[in-house]
Amino acid sequence: MELAYDDLIQPTIVKQVSKRVAYCRCTRTKNPPFCDGSHAVTSITPHILEFESPRTIAICRCWKSKTHPYCDGTHGRLVRPKEKPQPKSAE
Repeated sequence: MELAYDDLIQPTIVKQVSKRVAYCRCTRTKNPPFCDGSHAVTSITPHILEFESPRTIAICRCWKSKTHPYCDGTHGRLVRPKEKPQPKSAE
């Protein structure tokens, strides 16, 4: 699955997250941002998030948050990359 810039920059809002969640750090998961066990072939382990009770959280997807894995709004200050110019036809 190919993701666009906007897909990567926006946080993932998770409503009523359970008391324990495994957040993927290997980028191999088919269920981002959650771990699906794909890290087993790497030396990377998931980040375990634990809570006293179910809650709504915002998971960072831009990787620039100072409170990672939680979103701190940094994505709103990032500059969108310029579009690549399309080659002109030789007509």
